[in-house]
Amino acid sequence: MIYVATEGEKTERDYIALLNTHYGEREGQKFRLKHCNAGRGLRPTETVAHVIATAAGPDDEKWALFDRDSEDQRDDDIPEAMRNAAEAGVQVVLSHPSFELWLLLHFQPFTSQEGGRSGTVLDRLRTHRDAKGFQDYDQQSGDRGKGLGGQRGESLVGRERAAVRNARKLVSLCPYGDCSPKNADFTPIPGLRPETSQVWRLRSGHAASCDPLKRDPSSDVWRLLATLGIGAEEQQKG
Repeated sequence: MIYVATEGEKTERDYIALLNTHYGEREGQKFRLKHCNAGRGLRPTETVAHVIATAAGPDDEKWALFDRDSEDQRDDDIPEAMRNAAEAGVQVVLSHPSFELWLLLHFQPFTSQEGGRSGTVLDRLRTHRDAKGFQDYDQQSGDRGKGLGGQRGESLVGRERAAVRNARKLVSLCPYGDCSPKNADFTPIPGLRPETSQVWRLRSGHAASCDPLKRDPSSDVWRLLATLGIGAEEQQKG
C-alpha cells in the first residue's frame, strides 16, 4: 500500500482520488493510494508525522505532500519536516508556492517567481480557457471552494503528461547548476533507513546544496506520478 499524507483537506485528497480512479488499474498499472489526513490543515512536520503514524508497517511506501506558502510562516518547519521524513523513509513532495501550481502545470508552463504567494497562480488557473470549472476555485466554501469534483477533475485527467513535463522543466531551470530531473530517483525509500535531507534533495533531481525553500517556483508532485508510471516516458528526458 502507498500511504499519502497531505496538509490540505480537499484539493490534494480529490487529486489522489482522481489518480486512483483513472490510473490505479489501467493499462497494466496497478496501485492504490491511501490518502490519510487528520481532518484539518496540517503543518509540514505534522504531515510527515501523520503518514508515519498511519502506515500499517515499516515497509509501506509513504509520501508527504506540503507547500511553501510564505504567508503561513512555515520556513522553519519545512527543513525539520524534511529531516524527519528522511530519517523515517518518507518521500517528500514540496510545492512552491502551493499545490495549485501543480494543477496549473496541467494546462501551461509557469516560471514566474512568486516568493511563496499563490495569487498569480490562482488567477492563471481560474482564467485558463482549458481549466474548465476552475473559474470560481477557492472562492466558495466546502468542496465547491477547493474540491476537484465534476468538471474540474475532468479537465485535469489526461493532462498529466504535460504537467510532468512542465514540472521537470522547472528542475532544469533551478538556479543551482547541478539540478536536473535526469538525476531523480524514483525507487521507494527503504523503510526506517535513516537518510540525510541532502540525500532527499538528490532524490528529487536537485543538487545536495540546493535549498528547497528557494526553488521558486517548483512542484515535486511529478515524482509521485513518475513512480506510479504516469507520464513515465518523460522520466528519460531532460
